[in-house]
Amino acid sequence: MRYDIKADGLDDALEPLKQLSGPAAQRALQMALNKMAEEAIGPLQSEVASVFDRPTPFTVNAFRIDYAKQSSLEAAVAVKDEKSGSSKGQAPEAWFEPQVYGGERQLKASEKWLRQAGILPAGMYIAPGRGARLDAYGNMSRGHIQQVLSGLKAFDLSGSDHNATDSARSLAKGHGRAFFVVRKGNRPIGIAERRGKSMQMVLLFIREPSYSRRFDFHKVVRHVAENDALFESYIDEALATALRRGW
Repeated sequence: MRYDIKADGLDDALEPLKQLSGPAAQRALQMALNKMAEEAIGPLQSEVASVFDRPTPFTVNAFRIDYAKQSSLEAAVAVKDEKSGSSKGQAPEAWFEPQVYGGERQLKASEKWLRQAGILPAGMYIAPGRGARLDAYGNMSRGHIQQVLSGLKAFDLSGSDHNATDSARSLAKGHGRAFFVVRKGNRPIGIAERRGKSMQMVLLFIREPSYSRRFDFHKVVRHVAENDALFESYIDEALATALRRGW
């Protein structure tokens, strides 16, 4: 998702740029548009902190700027649609969309693997159980979910070496014997972990979660983009820079 920032309908604000020749005026306008886009990042991050419960740094920094060019005088603010460098999970856009538009969230990678392995029923999703180890942001820790997937041999079925095996090293970890599916009658309801005499539910199988709109991405950016006084100040700043540098 993205919001485009243009100079359409702002003839009065653009009046000062008539002091410059064509290329210089375009360069100054490019600078002002990019400054406006950058101005929107702070309010978006503040909104994330207000709406989300303990958002991760990856979520707080989930926004990017598509900078204006002299050949395309239009800047944009967008939610990133690419994963982090080391992430095998979702891109930020995947979990922002249900918060912005409402509706169902996309499957997590762990849910896809559990479904592919025939463990998670169609139409069901996972949520941390009482025994789940949580990270600082309230999510099930990556290490713990990997133990579950390994123990249940649910990693990619094309022969992943992350799955538990009968090797001495794998048996010593104990993941292959620790995790099992809990059923109520014939219906699977979650995954439990047994270590010694202790047993706890670590994952619950839940119905498809549905979200209401609560993060108004477009409104936040529009509030900045339609701030004429702010845009005029950046035009004046760009004009001063152009005159000083002799564009």
